[in-house]
Amino acid sequence: MLMKKGVLLLGMIALLSCMHGYVWAQSRAVTGNVTDEAGNPLVASITVKDLPGVGTTSSEDGTFSLSVPAAADSLIVSAVGYTRQTLAISGTAMNIQLMPDVGFNLDEVVVIGYGTQRKGDLTAPVATVNMENAAKRTIATPMDALQGAVTGVQVVSSGAPGASPTVRVRGVGSFNNESPLYVVDGMFMDNINFLNPNDIADMSVLKDASGAAIYGVRAANGVIIVTTKKGSLNMKPRVTYNGYVGFQTPSNVLKMADGAQFAAYSLAKGDNYVVENSVAQFGGQGNSPTMNTDWYGELLRSQALITNHNVDVQGGSDKITYTFGANYLDQDGIMDAENYSRKYNIRMQTEARVAPWLKIGITAHLNNFNEFTPNNVAFRQAYFASPLYPVYDPNLELADPIKFGTSASIGIPSGFWFNNPIATAYYNHSENKGFQILPTAYVEAEFWEKKLTFRSQLSQRYQSTHAIGYTPVYYIDNNQRSDRSYLRSAQARNNNYILDNLLTYRDNAGAHHWTVLLGQSTREERWRETWVSANDVPESSEFWYVGQGAQGIGSATGYGEGGFRNAGVSFFTRGTYDYDNKYLLTATFRADGSSKYQTKWGYFPSVGLGWVLSREGFMESQSLFDLLKIRGSWGLLGNDGIQPNAGYAIINSGNNNSAIFGSIGTSYGSRIPGYRVSRFFTQVSWEVVEEWDGGIDFALLDNRLNGTVDYYYRRTKDLAFSRPIPFLWDRVYGNWGSVANSGWEIGLDWKDEVGQLGYSIGVNATTLRNKVTDLGGLDNIMNGFPEWTAEFPARIEENEPINYYYGYEVAGVYQNQAEIDADPIASRYNAVNPGAPIQPGYLKYKDQNGNGELDEEDRVNLGNYLPKLTYGLNIALNYKRFDFSVALQGVAGNKIHNLNRAMRRKYPQMNADEAFINGLWTGEGSTNTYPSAQGSVAAWNLQASSFFVESGAYLRVQNIQAGYSFNIRETIPVRVFATADRPFIFTGYNGFTPEVSGMGYDANVYPVSATYSLGLNVTF
Repeated sequence: MLMKKGVLLLGMIALLSCMHGYVWAQSRAVTGNVTDEAGNPLVASITVKDLPGVGTTSSEDGTFSLSVPAAADSLIVSAVGYTRQTLAISGTAMNIQLMPDVGFNLDEVVVIGYGTQRKGDLTAPVATVNMENAAKRTIATPMDALQGAVTGVQVVSSGAPGASPTVRVRGVGSFNNESPLYVVDGMFMDNINFLNPNDIADMSVLKDASGAAIYGVRAANGVIIVTTKKGSLNMKPRVTYNGYVGFQTPSNVLKMADGAQFAAYSLAKGDNYVVENSVAQFGGQGNSPTMNTDWYGELLRSQALITNHNVDVQGGSDKITYTFGANYLDQDGIMDAENYSRKYNIRMQTEARVAPWLKIGITAHLNNFNEFTPNNVAFRQAYFASPLYPVYDPNLELADPIKFGTSASIGIPSGFWFNNPIATAYYNHSENKGFQILPTAYVEAEFWEKKLTFRSQLSQRYQSTHAIGYTPVYYIDNNQRSDRSYLRSAQARNNNYILDNLLTYRDNAGAHHWTVLLGQSTREERWRETWVSANDVPESSEFWYVGQGAQGIGSATGYGEGGFRNAGVSFFTRGTYDYDNKYLLTATFRADGSSKYQTKWGYFPSVGLGWVLSREGFMESQSLFDLLKIRGSWGLLGNDGIQPNAGYAIINSGNNNSAIFGSIGTSYGSRIPGYRVSRFFTQVSWEVVEEWDGGIDFALLDNRLNGTVDYYYRRTKDLAFSRPIPFLWDRVYGNWGSVANSGWEIGLDWKDEVGQLGYSIGVNATTLRNKVTDLGGLDNIMNGFPEWTAEFPARIEENEPINYYYGYEVAGVYQNQAEIDADPIASRYNAVNPGAPIQPGYLKYKDQNGNGELDEEDRVNLGNYLPKLTYGLNIALNYKRFDFSVALQGVAGNKIHNLNRAMRRKYPQMNADEAFINGLWTGEGSTNTYPSAQGSVAAWNLQASSFFVESGAYLRVQNIQAGYSFNIRETIPVRVFATADRPFIFTGYNGFTPEVSGMGYDANVYPVSATYSLGLNVTF
């Protein structure tokens, strides 16, 4: 019996062997490569569906080869940090592209200051930017990619070509400098406009003190670390082209009153002569002029070109990696005049392992740019300009060289605000061109394998710019003219360097893991500008040289130089520790020495703690959380972007310090110049930010839902500003006050698949509460828009937000005389001002203190420019070869001061937007919001009030993109896409855009445009 069983067993084994051989005899070889969304190779796991034992791993260049049974129809492909895909086997050569996994991947490596760290080990809220999604947008600057994508970061875009957006990290904590520090491959930068988004591999935002304190006196406003693309070892040469061509079109164009509306408005407020002059000069009948100039229509192009082309070459052997990138961006402005931004970038990087323990590397960025800056005053003048006179007037005999029209022809004196806006835009030449080189060289030695390394890196920045401003001879009228040509030529040079030396030790003992970093940094910054000017310069640019012997020009009529030189040295350390990836500790300390201040040294410690609860034993039985981590941090940061110490006496001159002697009889005497030496000096130091942060990271439902929640409180101490000295003309600058910012940051991401449809939804929101906590004993500081500070002030006051709008609260509109007589404020005012009384149709102000009189005590906080809420929503879909994404972004709780409307206080003959004209009070019950036409120019209604302060809330459709991917010859992946950037905005603000930089005063900013483009991405 035993023998029979043995024979039967041997027979079954033989049969199975034969079947196994038959199956594999029918197998086929499948080859291919695995890349990420940008075409970079990935090391991935490839297995046959339902046969987990049959599989392989792609090499470092992304290629793989696998023998697949004939019956198999699908492969499962996965890689750390990317969404796992199940793909039908198509042919014998497959090109597989994995999408980033929006889930919370604990093993993902995040770039931090002077190094990297596992995401799971972070104790700070470091935000990483998905550059794959950013590359989908037709953006001219990398920082536009952060708008609506990262919690705690507000980006205010500008429509002008080449202009830098305003970036704020966790509010505003300084009166001097609110911009974050940018670190590009180790080099400190003020902005990164020169970079092309396609050049960036990683972008990390260090928002709190635990993450940013390693940068000391430069970190108070947050740190944004940028790492550019590099090649990989054993990577076959790969060439990638990514580009698009599109057009920009004005969006949300402000509708102004047309000729008929402006004529009716002028007649209603008594400016009959304007209408009569227009009819007499340019046609019409009675009070109905035919002239109807749409100044914004004349000033704006319907389409403006934008195109971006990027070529990237990457590769590497077993010892050397290399990358080479070249890109070109050409963006025209939507103002119908010469304005554009053109950038040419070249990026090179190579790294060589010259010994098993030693590697050296060189990175270089070469940036050439040419920008033509428009005269944005034209947008303000277009708001003012009457539609009752033409852009061109051939009847103006003296107008030369172009017959531009003038408002003087209809009786409105031109001057600055009423000048012809088209002529203002045309007679403008403001060009800035130059180049920039950012070389970085480093050497890294591993003295103890995988434990002790030393890295020394020298980063440098050299920039040379040449700015040329030219005004030709022209004449329009006696106010808008240039009798002599004028040329100003300025050469500026920046030469900065940073030398970093870093010693890093990593080790572990069982469940204990630790890393210690010791660093030393030396830096120097130099800037120098030389400018020269001359009159009577020929219009041809070939003669634009100033100096004796220059062709066509005599000696310079103006000359000046300026510059600075700062140096610093720093010592810093960081230690990280974790036990079993469960209990986390990060501690940093930096000592910064600076030449800018008499206080030479500043000390900036920080500490962060984390607890991964999901790794605890008591969490093993639960099935809700895949990850649950609690963290908290504290630290000090510095801001040296304030005025340095003035270590010398300040000499004041001018009429206030001079006198006239010898005035007798009819002789007026002689002016004797006088001088006064300022006797006051205060020791100034950098501002210091103390910050607390607490947060939770979590993942739920098989990592389909991931999120992070943070609460932050940051207080700026030693706030620097100048304050007056009682009974003297002097002001003294010093560290006097403090301001606090606090709020919540929430980010949620959901991803899932339904059959072959993959989708993800991401939402983020940040709240902000800004409050001035100390002014060094001052009651308040008045601020505002230049030239309008007295009329429409912003105010800084303790326990209030920074720079809030200060004025009266409008309670409605007086509807009839009885209502005026019954109001103590109005009746008292009319008794004192019988010649200009309050009338029906005038604004009614709220009596805050109830004393029956409109006085200073009735002025209140009308809101400020900082949003109380910023948010973003991102939706992405992919189905087979198709992909689709939508991004939305918005703000709420902020205010905008509509200075366009408020300027009527000084310029009553100006035009108005259509909403203003249509909303005017025309009789009892018509409106309780707008004044009458006559009241719109009355002094009573043109005081600082809530009438001119509007909500700045908006929701913008930031980006819509649809793409299709396919292969050429099965080895060349191609993606074509169509993009709409900023196509729609929903806002109640009466202006071009609610994105207003600075303190939120809108005096007709350059409009933000919508962009529509077609693009191509192909990898060879």
